[in-house]
Amino acid sequence: RHVHVELFLFFENNNTMPTFNVNVKWNKEKFKGVSVDTEADVSLFRAQLFTLTNVSPENQKIMCKGVALKDTWEKFPIKNKANILLMGTAGEIPDEPEEKDIVFAEDLPKTAVKNDLPFGLVNVGNTCYMNATLQTLKSASIISESARSEAEEGMGSRGLFSDMARLFREMDGAKDRTVPDRMTQMFWMRLRTQYSQFAEMRNGGPAQQDASEFWEVIMNELNTHIPNSGPRGGAISQYFGIDQRETTTCAEDVDEEPQVQTIRDLSLSCHIDKEVGYILAGLRKQVDGEITKNSPTLGRDAVYTTKKAVTRLPEFLTVKLVRFYFKRAAMENCKIRKDVKFPLTLDVLDLCADDFKDKLLPARERFTAFQDYEAEKQAEVAGKTSQGKSGEEEHEQQFYPSNFEDDEGSNNSGYYELKGVLTHKGRSSDSGHYVAWIRDTKTKNKWYLFDDDKVSVHTDADVLKLSGGGDWHTAYVLLYGAAKCPVVPTQEKTEQQQEQGEDAMDTTNDN
Repeated sequence: RHVHVELFLFFENNNTMPTFNVNVKWNKEKFKGVSVDTEADVSLFRAQLFTLTNVSPENQKIMCKGVALKDTWEKFPIKNKANILLMGTAGEIPDEPEEKDIVFAEDLPKTAVKNDLPFGLVNVGNTCYMNATLQTLKSASIISESARSEAEEGMGSRGLFSDMARLFREMDGAKDRTVPDRMTQMFWMRLRTQYSQFAEMRNGGPAQQDASEFWEVIMNELNTHIPNSGPRGGAISQYFGIDQRETTTCAEDVDEEPQVQTIRDLSLSCHIDKEVGYILAGLRKQVDGEITKNSPTLGRDAVYTTKKAVTRLPEFLTVKLVRFYFKRAAMENCKIRKDVKFPLTLDVLDLCADDFKDKLLPARERFTAFQDYEAEKQAEVAGKTSQGKSGEEEHEQQFYPSNFEDDEGSNNSGYYELKGVLTHKGRSSDSGHYVAWIRDTKTKNKWYLFDDDKVSVHTDADVLKLSGGGDWHTAYVLLYGAAKCPVVPTQEKTEQQQEQGEDAMDTTNDN
């Protein structure tokens, strides 16, 4: 079928105006508030129409007063209340190219993807902040699995989440860049349309943005649209949500009743000063505080102390390093480049309330038991090896649940393992370059660096060098996942195995 889309532009009659807010009419449907930026490439406008109508760019014919839109905006008569007609056939997203005979790497087209590396995202205009954030969040299973379900069900009506789901689907196993690159453009155009701050232009092109701000925007979007059966509302709140008990005490009146409240966040902030050299030290900076407010018992302003303690830990812990501050003289967000070490395995027990520490104890004891078991096993294997005997046969490892039984998406131990690092290189949050470093889930000591569409392999040592101290890539956002404790064979199971072995020997002797 052919699609006719009329765009009504509501602006003063001024052809030099670069940006137009338009309403898109498609058959009986209308899309309001669509932004058309005539300073951007025409291909972005075509990708935007593809997002709205599913008419692929190569099938689009765009007309205005008998003039067809070519590869540039030159001579295209956009003006006040102009009617733009889109003609073309809507269809499904093109299938992936069929597999062909083996082709050598040097003979591959520029759009081809190397199958031995994950898929990197194309930079469509200072979008490294977006690419690095999406790659980091994709490493969280609740997000990648929810996106997969959304794409398979074909919902397609949940804004940025639906566009992200389609993009993630095309990224997985992609053999050619054409469709995923188009999906990246679609997602970016949707972002610019829904959130005007990401449509800002600077020096004739799209402005660089703060990755942390985009992180908050996309997390709120996902929290709204990802289905969740838990008690905390959205799925992001369920799997990323941190509860802290804040106690506020009047320092000038010991008889005044302390005020206690629960604060819910989706991340922890690591505050940096000259004394902070390790991430836990920065996290402790938010534990104790001091404020001035009106005292009802004293009838005047008084000094209060505040103390926070964690009462709920999520499966995925986001730690944001507060590396930027506004420098009035330069009128920009300047960077704190101080070296702040972070671990591959993080223990946040010291941040927790005493009663919550008691809840974490059983799971932590299982970790201790496994460490003792591993030490004994290594000693035993070493002894057998010295006697010329082989070690034990390898079995598929089982794991204890990492969440509380009555709290899906929680962490029951306080132990975390680093999954991803979003880094920034440069002197300001609104400039420089963002990339993502993602741990391989199957191979130890293996990480992938996603520098937009360029992907390379790195090691644990490379990641630990991202702690700062210079102009190199510096950790800005850390994503940790709940550590999983392997199941230790019980003494009872060992005794049963020994009895089975003796019975088998007796049966053999009888024969």
